[in-house]
Amino acid sequence: MQVWAVIAQKGGQSKTTLSTGFAVEAAREGASVVILDADDRQGSALYWSERRDDDDVTVKDSSVAGLPLHVSRGRGSGKIDLIIIDTPANSKDIAMLAAEQADFVIIPVAPRGLDVHSVLQTVKQVQQAGTPFAVILTQVPHQGGEGQEAHAGFAAKGVTMFDSRLHFRKDFYKATPLGRTAAETEPDSKAAAELRAAYAEAKRLSGFTTKPVSEAA
Repeated sequence: MQVWAVIAQKGGQSKTTLSTGFAVEAAREGASVVILDADDRQGSALYWSERRDDDDVTVKDSSVAGLPLHVSRGRGSGKIDLIIIDTPANSKDIAMLAAEQADFVIIPVAPRGLDVHSVLQTVKQVQQAGTPFAVILTQVPHQGGEGQEAHAGFAAKGVTMFDSRLHFRKDFYKATPLGRTAAETEPDSKAAAELRAAYAEAKRLSGFTTKPVSEAA
């Protein structure tokens, strides 16, 4: 069993898009998945869950104080393969706690000046927690070199980067209000391909396997 935390101090970095997208992909592979929505202001994952028809992914509301307990219970249950913590923006305390509870941290960032500057602070936080992590570029423009420049800049600082990235695509944003993911609403789209590639890379970087707990025993 693993715990992934999706962390970014700035809002609008596609945290919930990744959290729900990765959760659905893991569930498709037979994993038992829980999303802990630690955002007590927006609750985007809960919003997504309330609109979802399928019951393949469980989403739970989690306060700061309750986060360690939820994770501890999940680890001890023997029934959960993957917990994904969807964190809020502008909350260093929750971000640090989530990083400490996680086995792997995913840090999404749009390749824009202020966003990149903000995520460098998040990187320092996660490094202090000592949890393995990687940065993934999201909302990358279809034209221009912002994505390549940001990737090179992070790599020059020794930051582990996803090779895959999410471009700015309407399919990502149209899916959330439906309680779906881009891989479900438009399975043959570029957005779906990017989401699946990012999930596969998250598995590789974290060492996660979707072999059910019952079979791994």
